[in-house]
Amino acid sequence: MSYEANTSTDFHASRSTTRIITDVPSVTPDEWRDLVRTYWSMECEFADSRPTTLSKTYWFMGQLRFGAGEASAQEWTWMPEPTYNNWRNEMVVVRIIQRGVLDIEQSGVRLHLTEGAMLLLDPRRRFTQTMSADAAGMSVRVPRSALEQRGIRLCDHSMFVADPAAPEVRLLRGLLESTAEHGRGMSAANRAHVAEHLIDLMSILVAGDPTAPKRIRSPEVVLSKAKRFMERNIGNERIDVQAIAHAIGVSPGHLSKMFTNSGTSVMRFLWQLRLERARALLSEPQAGLRMTEVASQCGFVNAAHFSRAFKQQYGTTPRETRRKTGGS
Repeated sequence: MSYEANTSTDFHASRSTTRIITDVPSVTPDEWRDLVRTYWSMECEFADSRPTTLSKTYWFMGQLRFGAGEASAQEWTWMPEPTYNNWRNEMVVVRIIQRGVLDIEQSGVRLHLTEGAMLLLDPRRRFTQTMSADAAGMSVRVPRSALEQRGIRLCDHSMFVADPAAPEVRLLRGLLESTAEHGRGMSAANRAHVAEHLIDLMSILVAGDPTAPKRIRSPEVVLSKAKRFMERNIGNERIDVQAIAHAIGVSPGHLSKMFTNSGTSVMRFLWQLRLERARALLSEPQAGLRMTEVASQCGFVNAAHFSRAFKQQYGTTPRETRRKTGGS
């Protein structure tokens, strides 16, 4: 979907089934203005001189920054000054409307978004937004670099609203809302793991935009996709070049060439990855894994095979490493 300047579009989406995040601290109007100015680089004006509902929270899921909150009627205006941590230049924003109405204008395009709508926004471009008195929703900031590593290239226009009726879009919205509801209590490692999968799925949003460039297949993208696949399937001892190539949609020969040009081979990289993961597990006192469990989680056939490979690589046995690092 593309837009012409000076147009106004209404988006009425199906109702969201995930509960709104409400267990967050309330803030005063002055604190709210400071939050908006600091983290969004925007000025906030309230429609009511005494706003009643103001709550906001932020947290990280790996590379993703989630935000959720409820707001009284207000208007935000884009500020041209440098942003906190230069986030505008490094991030794109996914907004999900969970209750109420959001009216937003950018580059001559006006959108009227209601419950369930999901918006992809480039925050580098000036925009204004107005929220209704009962507005609630969430935002996800996604690193541009993480999308580019996956070959996902964004279109060069202001904003895009995915088709709310599309099954893929409803799935992504549900996953993001569920992550917002349950993700804060997860371990850092699991939050990062979930975030990687969610970033992969951001292609659903871009794919719905016919003006977006096609995915690119540069050597860097191929290598990044292959390495992520290996990291996520490291416990599978049957992984080989063909399986990896098939998973990322390239030929085995092309994949092998990309790794050779980078100074290694596919299986050598996988071997090194398995050993590094094993050494990390051995150094974690809280893991409490037996050697057979470490071997299995890292894709080795058995503990003896793992022990031989580990000693060949690091010059010490897994048990000796565990004792030295305090992993047991």
